[in-house]
Amino acid sequence: MIRGNRASLSIHSDKKRVAEISAMLGLEPTDWGEKGDLTPAGRAGRNYAPERLTYPRTYWSLTESGDEPSAGDGTGFSALRALVGRLEPHAQALEDLREGGETRLWWSGDSDSTQGGFVLDADLIRRLSNLGCDVYGTAFLTEDDEDESL
Repeated sequence: MIRGNRASLSIHSDKKRVAEISAMLGLEPTDWGEKGDLTPAGRAGRNYAPERLTYPRTYWSLTESGDEPSAGDGTGFSALRALVGRLEPHAQALEDLREGGETRLWWSGDSDSTQGGFVLDADLIRRLSNLGCDVYGTAFLTEDDEDESL
């Protein structure tokens, strides 16, 4: 079962700057970078390809975390649900931002076993479709101690 989870909206734009995206959404990002700014790898001085060291486009991201599942939420999507709730009033702005850019939702969950069970309920699917963003996801599985003896 998914115990902890994270969800982010990532926007990459060729036309808008970070401040413009924030104004359009009425939200402040948790991470951002203007075109040409150093990426985290660039700031750390990593020996990566040059195109990985600076942002090729404006980058804007908003992240929600769900470290502890709420008593009533066994879905594994508490962070995504919270993020969608923040974004729903701004669905039109997200559509506008896709002109000259892209919007993506990212979800990742931490399982307490070697299976990453979760429930994507119909209500959340409906709400996601209203935002018009693709959703990329992954589940991180805990290794089973019994498998180590093999």
